Amino acid sequence: MSAPLFDPDANPWPVGTDSFFQPRRAAFWVLAVLIVNGLFYTVQTFAMGFRVVPVTALLGSLVWGLYTLAFFLVFRTLDLLEQHPPEAYLLAFAWGGLGAVYFAAPANIAIQSLCAKLVSPEFAAVWGAAVAGPITEEFLKLAGVILLVLVARNQFQTYLSVLIVGAMAGLGFQVVENLSYTINASISFPLENQVSPVLVNLLTRGLLSGLWSHAAYTTIASFGIAWFLLHPERPMVARLGVALLCFALAWGMHFAWNSPLLENVLNDGYGEMAILLAIKGIPAMLAAALFWRVAAQENGAYLHSLASWFVPERELIRDDEWVRLGAPLQRYRIRRETGRDFGLRARLTRARLQREQLRLIRKAAVYGRGAQTLRHEVAIRRLRLRLALLTQPQASAVA
Repeated sequence: MSAPLFDPDANPWPVGTDSFFQPRRAAFWVLAVLIVNGLFYTVQTFAMGFRVVPVTALLGSLVWGLYTLAFFLVFRTLDLLEQHPPEAYLLAFAWGGLGAVYFAAPANIAIQSLCAKLVSPEFAAVWGAAVAGPITEEFLKLAGVILLVLVARNQFQTYLSVLIVGAMAGLGFQVVENLSYTINASISFPLENQVSPVLVNLLTRGLLSGLWSHAAYTTIASFGIAWFLLHPERPMVARLGVALLCFALAWGMHFAWNSPLLENVLNDGYGEMAILLAIKGIPAMLAAALFWRVAAQENGAYLHSLASWFVPERELIRDDEWVRLGAPLQRYRIRRETGRDFGLRARLTRARLQREQLRLIRKAAVYGRGAQTLRHEVAIRRLRLRLALLTQPQASAVA
């Protein structure tokens, strides 16, 4: 599943210069209008909750906001090349939490009503969520990913660049849905306690099911979009087939999650509920992790290709640093070892050196080498000298 890497003969000019503000493109206005429309809908939906259970609404907003921030920092760390500006994350999250939610709510109700009429009310009550949710929600979240690609096409040069916005769109849907469940649970909570519903929902919907919820499904589906986008040399039938297969896999994972399967066997207490959630959710987490791994490996190879073409000087990127260039865990490990052996200042200097190297590669890939990259080159040489001074007393300095 290897994607095409940077090829200076095929791509002689810098790429990735499109911004996400494209008022001349129809996709930009479709995305913007639907997000704003969803914003009004969401505000109206939560207005009663803020009036009736204000403590829950405010505390829930804070808790789920911090939850979002944690995932954002993880995604940002994985995006070594900083391929997307912050507005890409914001737009993807807003689409999932506002645009997709606006259409999903009435669509789910309509599909469940059809199930009641075409099959039976009992079937709709038991299986309605499993039938409706995957159809509407997976399609709508993925539609936002496609719109973002259409808005800023050459921002998406790797699998990872597509998967990140897909995961953020899924996270947006997940967080707004979780906040809605939190407020509704507080309104119907048997005790006059507006804090417990927040903690219960954070445990069940955030911690027990957060790793294999909407963000994981949209990651799986987005991989198909990435493969379609980055393999123009393949037959159209094959590209569509991979995209549809990934969507079908995400749909199947979501269907299994919403279905009542095993609920009659494991439905007694938090312990059995945790086991049930793990049985249903771990396959989705493993599938999403596999796609992330493939994307990370391809992103590392892409990063090496850019560096070899634009930054061949070994005084800027040494051989041992080259090996760790596309591996976040290896880069973290060398920072930790530097801090353990030479102290916090050395560790922070190592981290800044790594960051400047990545920014040099990205800036050179976008604009070419020259005056625009000189600042990063100077910073790398200065930080390397500072790191050498900090590690000089020991002969076993870590390169």
